[in-house]
Amino acid sequence: MEWRCEWCGKPHEENDPPCDNCGHGTFEKAVVPVADSDSELGSKATVWICTECGREHTKHTPPCSRCGNEKLVRQRQQVEDAELEAPGYLDLVTPRYLLGLVAVLALAALFVLGLTGVIALPGFGNDVPDVGDVPGSETEIGDVSLSDIETAYLGIVNEGRTGANATELSRDDRLDDVATFVNQRIVKSQYGDGSLPSRERVGELVGESCRGSATLQTGFVESTGDRSASELAAALAESNGLSTNVDTGATKIGFDIHATPDGSLVLTQLVC
Repeated sequence: MEWRCEWCGKPHEENDPPCDNCGHGTFEKAVVPVADSDSELGSKATVWICTECGREHTKHTPPCSRCGNEKLVRQRQQVEDAELEAPGYLDLVTPRYLLGLVAVLALAALFVLGLTGVIALPGFGNDVPDVGDVPGSETEIGDVSLSDIETAYLGIVNEGRTGANATELSRDDRLDDVATFVNQRIVKSQYGDGSLPSRERVGELVGESCRGSATLQTGFVESTGDRSASELAAALAESNGLSTNVDTGATKIGFDIHATPDGSLVLTQLVC
């Protein structure tokens, strides 16, 4: 179709008004340029504008769909080059994206630290292993709770440090876990079929809890008999000499007390 109605846009094969659709008496050439020839980015499209409210219509189909005005005028709509530009990578960096990136990097850092043994993470090589089937008891000896003995023992140790003008030692969970592992291995090697861990392995397990190295000491009290928690704690403190040989530079301690099958007590501690 080479001709169309100037008013309603209906196409006609010949320039033979009036229009079959609206009766308008003027036709125009049907070919209308839709883009500037000198710019691929620029774009001009024909739209019909309401003279009352300015609403744009893609076709000349009065009345106006917004206000009901019967008069629409044709204009060319210019699309700005900026609207055709694709967003760059920096435009995609939103706060949510940055937060997700930080979370991923933090998890990656934890993985590396756990893999290298700097910090303790489940599933990595510096987790303190469990020692199964340890002979004796890790909770009591006779009617005396080993927890009460440990509390009394720490009090005796810190009392000796106060007399030597040294700061009190505070218990460290990591050192407690490593001391328990070593102590149970000692008991199992003496009363079962276990073996002692190497000092290198103990150092690996201690890790960052003690920057540098930790001092490992053991104590032993045979055939405890009918003694109180404080008496047993004093006997253990005397057996390893920590109450008199005080490391004034130490600040942390971890220890474990285990009752053997024959009624004795074994203590292992780490100090740094």
